[in-house]
Amino acid sequence: MRQAKTNLSLPLTAALAIAAAGCSRSVTLVVDTRVPAPLVEQLPLSMGVYYDETFRNHVYEEDSETRSDWSVASGDSQVRLFERIFASMFSRVARLESKTAAAEGAAAAAVDGVLHPEIVEMQFALPAETKTEFYEYWVKYKITLYDGNGGFIVEWPVTGYGKSSTEFLKSRDKGLNAAIEQAMRDVGAKLAIGFPKVAGVEDWLEERLPRAR
Repeated sequence: MRQAKTNLSLPLTAALAIAAAGCSRSVTLVVDTRVPAPLVEQLPLSMGVYYDETFRNHVYEEDSETRSDWSVASGDSQVRLFERIFASMFSRVARLESKTAAAEGAAAAAVDGVLHPEIVEMQFALPAETKTEFYEYWVKYKITLYDGNGGFIVEWPVTGYGKSSTEFLKSRDKGLNAAIEQAMRDVGAKLAIGFPKVAGVEDWLEERLPRAR
């Protein structure tokens, strides 16, 4: 699988533009993934979420021999994905302008904690590149948890992987779309199910929800 330095934001239902020099290398893909909300019991917490500008406007760039002058952008679709995941995890979710909004006097937020998701890297591969029958997509996020005053608690990685077979998906666009959708489902499930088990998060939940724990 090919790996490249990235600034990508992941799409949920959005346009993902991939531009490369030369018509034979050019790809323009509108990704339409339908990722359901994870089925988990909501934690009785009010959680703030901070999406920084880099996260909201991520761009993947590559200029190599086989991928000349590539640029990948996805707008606000990545935020929509995480909003859906977090809404299934917590009883109340508030979008904040900064990770320290609660400490800066944002009384209306009144949050128990603040989550700050960041994208670290992504990879994708076409069958022609890997000599296999699969379209593949892989992404890595870093999630940081702060307390209601903006104090650091813990950070941890969340990865997602998806692939789709050319046997059923003859179209390159459909193949990539299906692989991305699988990766997004993977991210949603891992984040929702794994959150209470993360070292550091467990202790924080013990303090916030002693009776429930």
